[in-house]
Amino acid sequence: MRVMALMILVLLLLCCGCGSSDDPADTTKPPGLGSLPGLKASPDKYLRDELARIKEEGGTPEQLAVVEVEAEENAARGFLELFSDKKLQSILDKSQALFPQRGFEFDALQLEKLIDFHRRYESQRLDAREALKLPKCDLGIDFTSGFEADLSLVAAMRICARLESFIAAEALANDEPEKAIESLAIMFRIASFLSNERHFEPRLKAASLRTEAFSVLQAIVQHDKIRRRHLVQLHEMIEQQLSDWPDDTRVWIGDRALGLHCYEMVRNGELPFLLTAEEEEQFKKEGVLNQVTAAAQRTADADTRYYLEAMRRIIDSCGQPYHERAATFIALREDLDKKRNTPEFPFVAGRLLLVDIENGQAIAAQDRAHSEAWAIALALALDEKPAYGINPLNGKPYEFQSQGTPIMVSQIGNDVNGNVVSVSVPVPRDGKPGG
Repeated sequence: MRVMALMILVLLLLCCGCGSSDDPADTTKPPGLGSLPGLKASPDKYLRDELARIKEEGGTPEQLAVVEVEAEENAARGFLELFSDKKLQSILDKSQALFPQRGFEFDALQLEKLIDFHRRYESQRLDAREALKLPKCDLGIDFTSGFEADLSLVAAMRICARLESFIAAEALANDEPEKAIESLAIMFRIASFLSNERHFEPRLKAASLRTEAFSVLQAIVQHDKIRRRHLVQLHEMIEQQLSDWPDDTRVWIGDRALGLHCYEMVRNGELPFLLTAEEEEQFKKEGVLNQVTAAAQRTADADTRYYLEAMRRIIDSCGQPYHERAATFIALREDLDKKRNTPEFPFVAGRLLLVDIENGQAIAAQDRAHSEAWAIALALALDEKPAYGINPLNGKPYEFQSQGTPIMVSQIGNDVNGNVVSVSVPVPRDGKPGG
């Protein structure tokens, strides 16, 4: 899907937070499409049967829009009014500008800038910490609004995570690693909550947030005052992230619901809302924008059928590690290539909705691999046996050296910036078990 493609592009350039998708929802689009009136009225038996199956799975936009967490247990409510809607994106952009692109080191001037920034929003940070004590989180994303759903809570949570990273930087500069570890735990808690959402954007933002948290973690383990007890605490923190890891099917069931909402827009003649500005301009230059819109409307049922069949295969494949899903995506690409420039080509599915799903799944697999690598490195530094061996991203064994110091783990892949990832954990001075 086009909006999803833009989000992935941003993340691969990363951790920028500069996309427009964090803005509050634009409410100008016609309401009611989330009930899927066009799909319900389709004469296509396959579509009617598949819709019934999706309903049984709880995967329609209306079903996914239901908040399943009681208000008194929901951490999300604590982020509702932390920041002004008008200033939200600006604050997020400023926090991004202060976070280093590589490593987690600051000169004296940079440190003063981020200290000044986090002190400016100290009350919001403390309110967020209080909210995060609640056991569950549901952002209440309105899937019935499709890609126009309000995702401002995602931005607010990302800002609070950045504020915690700046607290950690100041703590490390002041030789207070315990305080930095406390802030790191908050960052990981926010990442875990975002990962558990069924919307693709929070899942992507969780991956970028964890990448930032790993930069903070790397700085913490290299601090002179880190001891074995700290590594035990950090190891437990990473293992908790892995223990809470959501099934990949969750986000792709949610993504399919957004795709179904897109087809309702197509049936409603709103294809231009799904195009990038460049695509729309190109179609206008060619004088075919109206024809493209009309053609997409005319073939909406056949296009939807192709999309739902493909998504069924993709969702079913999520039971396998990412590196074993290649055959599913290869077959899909080959089929689309055969149909390209023919009347059977599914324009919406092939040009908009299915384009970047493989990349999105790769980002999630990389996120998992990065987390496992840290679990391995910390276990080895504690003279314990690692619990992970095969990288879910590429199917290859992790490579590590466990003799001497630092402990090194590689064969992890690339982070969301495209940088080659490796993990390094110095053995602390009291590093022997029982020390």
